Amino acid sequence: MTTMHADAPAEPPVNGQASAPRFQVHAWPLALRLLGSALQVLTALTVLYASVLVMAFTFTGSQNPVPPARAGWCALLALVLFGLTRLLRLLTTATFSVEPGQLVLERRDERFEIPLASVDVVRVWWLPPGAGFSLRMKSGRDFQYSPQVADPLPVLEAIGREKPEVSAAARHPHVVFAHARSVLASRRWYHWLIKFVLFPLVPTVIMFRANQYITYGGPFGQYQMYGLGPYLQSFGTYWAHYTGCLVVYASLLRVLFELVAFVAVWISPRHARGVRRFVEVTCAVLYYVGIPAFMGAMFLL
Repeated sequence: MTTMHADAPAEPPVNGQASAPRFQVHAWPLALRLLGSALQVLTALTVLYASVLVMAFTFTGSQNPVPPARAGWCALLALVLFGLTRLLRLLTTATFSVEPGQLVLERRDERFEIPLASVDVVRVWWLPPGAGFSLRMKSGRDFQYSPQVADPLPVLEAIGREKPEVSAAARHPHVVFAHARSVLASRRWYHWLIKFVLFPLVPTVIMFRANQYITYGGPFGQYQMYGLGPYLQSFGTYWAHYTGCLVVYASLLRVLFELVAFVAVWISPRHARGVRRFVEVTCAVLYYVGIPAFMGAMFLL
């Protein structure tokens, strides 16, 4: 492993160094960070564009409606972009330690020891990917890698305990915002599975069943008349359509309420948790309760 020093020799290790706070981070050089930001934005826009296509152009008056082919290509492109994003995250995986008198960044076969005396300012990111910070050295240069972590608050607090001059970074509104989001809005893969794969089955089943009664005279009319293939294709078309609708709806909700939360945290950082809890509960209610309620009201009117 190669050991490198930033700006000045590091102090010798002291006893108890093994207990120094260690954090799993992603260490981004500037070029890869910009590329990662661009990939995230392009992935989100591609998914949204595919969803709009499916929502707007699936049912266009034809007897056998299908989602537009362009939406499928966009979905495939989004999958490739997402894969590239995950690859970048894998390549930037690192460990960040706050040791007495120094910061240590370890990535693959490299170890960087950064004397705290050489750090001038800790600058919190304004742009993705994720939440992170950069180290401005007293030489006037930024350290070549910027750590990114879902919750930067514990990392910055640990740095602040060793170097009180930079402790203000832990109180930055972006850090408070990211901390509240990490604590109250963490997402696992099965959350996305439930939200955008299983839950769309609710409007799909309702509308598909209604169409079967209206068009074919019974819940399995199309199957009895044309066979299993066309029946399943029709069901898949409805599922794709309502999945697209829900992706667009959820995206609009999330953008609106994230902007509200961001502004509220800048105005009053101490209310970040309350604001985040309000955003998450409101978005969940409007999504999981609002959609069935809207469909029920539509059938009653």
